[in-house]
Amino acid sequence: MDIQIVQTSNISAFVGVRASANMSNLGECIEHAFKELKRRRNEIKNIKNPNVTFGISPPNYKGSTGVVDFYCCFEVEPLENLPHGMVHIHLLPRTYSMTHYIGPASKTVTAYNYTTKWIKENGFINDDVSYYFERYDEKAIRESDDDGNEIKIFCPVKKK
Repeated sequence: MDIQIVQTSNISAFVGVRASANMSNLGECIEHAFKELKRRRNEIKNIKNPNVTFGISPPNYKGSTGVVDFYCCFEVEPLENLPHGMVHIHLLPRTYSMTHYIGPASKTVTAYNYTTKWIKENGFINDDVSYYFERYDEKAIRESDDDGNEIKIFCPVKKK
């Protein structure tokens, strides 16, 4: 896995569908939310790239035993006319670790474990005041557990 530190410089806007469930049931709920997002894509105005979707997790989701929210989104610019029943999220400029993960979607947790270890070993800590997000483009294969699946995982970090 390849990990880099990246700095975003703009406020980014996202529109999408919320998935809410306990961590043990979140995967199935996310799958349904992504299907709804794709089905309703034409309702979302100003999508920056219709071939790229995002999965966004709120701060401090790790270790939660209760209900967790996950947002399945498209990036938009500018944000206008939010479709009924959808959510919008703004991500502020921030420093992230970016992990390029290649492997089955069911094993994505290994990328998070590897990233957590890398962050600690390289003088950073998680900055749990911002959202985590995953970027899925044409190389992402979430529907099947394909070894060729590729995603980019962004974890907010700051120097120790």
